[in-house]
Amino acid sequence: MNESDKVLEVEIRKKLLLNGEVDTHNFTIEVDEGVVRLEGEVSGRHAKRVVQDCLSEVEGIRHIENKLKIPRISRFSDNSMHGF
Repeated sequence: MNESDKVLEVEIRKKLLLNGEVDTHNFTIEVDEGVVRLEGEVSGRHAKRVVQDCLSEVEGIRHIENKLKIPRISRFSDNSMHGF
């Protein structure tokens, strides 16, 4: 990782931290020559969108490989399944 990639990673992490809507503990952020790779899990579609939106505000990113996954919710944990 070169110096500009390190700066990008710091800016990305700072942007996500300041946003406060996304827990970044369950995914990784890697930067290589301006290409950002995101892997792991986020809590839902909204969180995935927030991450994408935050990254779109960071200058210097050439491309984003967003491989964030949204965990499946068990049918038994769904509140709409009362009576089962």
